[in-house]
Amino acid sequence: MQPLLTGDPHRIGPYLVVGRLGAGGMGVVYAAVDGSGRRVAVKLVHEALSVDLEFRRRFSRETSVLAGVEGACLARVLDSDPGTERPWLATEFIPGPTLEQHVQAEGPLTGDALYGLAAGVAEALVAMHAAGVVHRDLKPPNVILSPRGPRLIDFGIAKVLDSTSMTHTGTLIGSPGWISPEEYGDGHAGTPADIYGWGLLVLYATTGEPPYGTGRPEVLAYRVREETPDLQVVPEDLRDLVGRALAKDPAERPAAADVLAAVTEIWQGEEPETGPGDVTSFIQRTWVLPPHETPDWPEVRVAPASPTRLLQSDESVTAPATVESAAAPAGPAPVSGADSAPVTVAARRSGASWIHAYVATAAAVTLITVTAIIATSASERSIPVVPQSAPASQVRVPATPVPVTSATVTATLTESPKKSKKPEATGRRVSFKGVSLTLPEGWRMTTDGDDRACVESPRSGGVDGPWDFFCRPDSMAIALTSTKDGWPGFGIEDSEFGFMWGEHVPCLTGGGVLRDPYGSNSEDEGEAGLYYGIDPYASRLVHSGLAKMRDGRKAYYREWQVACEVNLVYTMMIWYLPQSKVAFYVLSAHPEDEKGYQKIIASADLRGYKHAAKL
Repeated sequence: MQPLLTGDPHRIGPYLVVGRLGAGGMGVVYAAVDGSGRRVAVKLVHEALSVDLEFRRRFSRETSVLAGVEGACLARVLDSDPGTERPWLATEFIPGPTLEQHVQAEGPLTGDALYGLAAGVAEALVAMHAAGVVHRDLKPPNVILSPRGPRLIDFGIAKVLDSTSMTHTGTLIGSPGWISPEEYGDGHAGTPADIYGWGLLVLYATTGEPPYGTGRPEVLAYRVREETPDLQVVPEDLRDLVGRALAKDPAERPAAADVLAAVTEIWQGEEPETGPGDVTSFIQRTWVLPPHETPDWPEVRVAPASPTRLLQSDESVTAPATVESAAAPAGPAPVSGADSAPVTVAARRSGASWIHAYVATAAAVTLITVTAIIATSASERSIPVVPQSAPASQVRVPATPVPVTSATVTATLTESPKKSKKPEATGRRVSFKGVSLTLPEGWRMTTDGDDRACVESPRSGGVDGPWDFFCRPDSMAIALTSTKDGWPGFGIEDSEFGFMWGEHVPCLTGGGVLRDPYGSNSEDEGEAGLYYGIDPYASRLVHSGLAKMRDGRKAYYREWQVACEVNLVYTMMIWYLPQSKVAFYVLSAHPEDEKGYQKIIASADLRGYKHAAKL
């Protein structure tokens, strides 16, 4: 880590900056910590790019997709803000030297370390390509040799594989000597460009030298297009695979999944029972590089919050139940709420300037402080509420993106004495505009700062194709302005087609859209024709009733079994409060998450929401 320079920021979004990790053509990477002390790497975009509207549009689109990319050998994207004065992207901090640093200090990789590198980078590419993302800048400084295996980092110039991705015409993105031949031609960077980068990384790790040497950019460009690197030093069993990866014609290169399968098969040696899916554990068992000593980070102390009550207190509910729906059969059995506990909530809000934010915050604090004086509380403790980027998926049909700005809020939560003799479920209490919920361990909430929020389980990760939902299809969407004229309001009482939320509803089995290998981009369906749809006549309502919430309200509850065109089904869950105009719904629930969603609804308390119907 390098010390901060004059002019470097001391805070980026919700993160406290403690040092520099590096710099590149797109921006500076800072070492930072969040409100809980977790270490992160934050890339802050250069000012010159910040004023480029085309860059901002691409950055916004691509970072939203990158947030959903997860792989064992990837540095996970945690947060981003494309709408602030200088856009930034935060990823988890991976300790260890880069491949370049290790090779320069210790020499080339051999044996398990070399095969582990080849398999780990291939596994990372499989995860990225499956999500429709190309890295575009594979080079030794972008691979960390962590204590648990290789990790691919720096997705700052990654590209989303669809027609909406934007790049300057004539702009070459990447590092000279590490760019594929086709990028020097038409500039197109598809998944084969990453396979070419994989081959160069393996060759570099074997020789310790840049595959095309060093020199001016135009010299390196000529060598990439016209010359073929010498592969004789590459282990014989890997040589053919690396050679095919470095083919000048992109069509002749293997896919990432084929590369991973081939490396795993070669590397297994005397462990033929190890399948391709076990490559991560295989890397961890055979990784021989010693842990790299990570320099101590400056000690960071999180300032205690003022005794201001910003989240709803957790008092016991004694008022009679309020039914916000017509009479219906009894719904799922209510689940008691959880005790208040610290929680990290992802939040975003739009704003014009710090003055507006200051005035709004001051007014809110004044009002809530008066409320806190009146309210009776037992004990208080401060809770950092940390913003994170909204997930790639969106709940509604595509809308024009609005620039957003992250803000850090520190809140206190009041615990009231336990009055119920019944044991309550454990979890973490969160609040969104006065709607408070208890989330199971490992679950999280994200918001866009308006009237919508998402609750994600550890399994949430579904993609949405061209539909551009607000939340991932396999997470719970919370809409605070849901009316009878919009879904699910208009369809909540329709026992035949109440699950229909649009004209072209895709098959969401497994939590995400399902691609049709025989589909086409047709005039009547557009991009929707590339995916399987549902069979509305084979879908059915499997449960209709009322669900009781923590504050005594009862909401419509509908559970649908939605059938797809390809003989697959998935579960849709809907809760609706027409008087409060609040809707909770999961378009495609994982079976393992269904009880979790029901517990969350049972823990819901709308008493702090200013538009909620009176109890």
